Amino acid sequence: MRYDDGEVLMSTERTISLADEVLADLRESRRRAEALGRELAPLSEAMDAAEAFDPGLLELLARHDVWRFMHGDEGRAPRLIAQCAWIEAIAARCTSTAVLVQSQGTVAHTLVLSESPSALPLVARMREGELCGWALTEPGAGSDALSMTTRARGTADGYVISGEKRFITNVGMASHYLVFARTAEERSRTALSAFLVPADARGLRVSRREAKMGLRASPTGDLTLDEVHVERSALLGEEGGGLALALDTLRWSRPLIAAVSHGVARGIYDELRCAVARDREQATQLLSEHQGTAHELASLTIELAASEALLYRIALDADMSGGLPEVWEASASKAYSSDVAMRAATVAIDLVGWEAGTRRFSLERRFRDAKVLQIFEGTNEIQRNAIARKLPTFPHQGRVD
Repeated sequence: MRYDDGEVLMSTERTISLADEVLADLRESRRRAEALGRELAPLSEAMDAAEAFDPGLLELLARHDVWRFMHGDEGRAPRLIAQCAWIEAIAARCTSTAVLVQSQGTVAHTLVLSESPSALPLVARMREGELCGWALTEPGAGSDALSMTTRARGTADGYVISGEKRFITNVGMASHYLVFARTAEERSRTALSAFLVPADARGLRVSRREAKMGLRASPTGDLTLDEVHVERSALLGEEGGGLALALDTLRWSRPLIAAVSHGVARGIYDELRCAVARDREQATQLLSEHQGTAHELASLTIELAASEALLYRIALDADMSGGLPEVWEASASKAYSSDVAMRAATVAIDLVGWEAGTRRFSLERRFRDAKVLQIFEGTNEIQRNAIARKLPTFPHQGRVD
């Protein structure tokens, strides 16, 4: 197709205008998120020790208008780059709170992707602070969703769902759970469907709450669904469309996990930098007398910069194109950023010494959180499998065919 000069100019102007909007959104998100982070920081250690959120946390998030940025305004979808900025700033202070916010971005994205009439009113309520949970994992079905045994049986007026769900974020806090269940027996891409199930539905109960190594303030647990009846309107999207809906959601949510991980790494780096290089004289002494340590910190600086560049390039591409990140991109950002977070935590504890492993230092909490992030929402080995299935070409030019 050929364009005349006027069409090319209009296309270029639209692109520049959109880029300006996206970057302005990023700047505002960072400014406001850092302000929230400063208020959140004093709460993080106490929440981790109590294994529960502070009673005033949800009010704090609402006061800083977090949910509008996470879920977008009426008629305008949220931007991935803004979501990442919020989550990063929060994770630099409290990983559990960052996961709470990230989980809501994940659920809302699934609801929007489903294009279901029942989904949009719930998204509107999520803008006001209503919380939901995402229920995909099962005791025997983690990375292999098609091993799922939870079943939804069709009835004259809806479905009856029975099964067990494991490691569900926000158990006991959510008003609804987005439940994935088997609607066909065969092992195929159309065997699963997604349903919106109220938390107070008869037959649904929280059967276990996990005591976790990391993300301790964030409530995680198991759900039991015992002959839970839902109306036909609870089906999200088409019957048999659950797996595609889940996989498309993961293309959006894995960069959000990367943002959590990058925030954790940044928080560790900030503490470490302040501890070992407060001024030029101390930095010079570090380089002259402890060059190995200086080079370790320099390598960590490079990795942190690469983590940030990868994450925000992927988010910017998605926002500019109006599409989802590629599978390999989403997996790469999640795997790399969480590996950098774990390395930052390990380096920090090695440099600070045994006291860093005590609860007098936040490094102990961040180390535990970083390890969970390497496993969370698909282990990093699973992410590398996803990348290997479709290796991209380089130089990488935005979307990969």
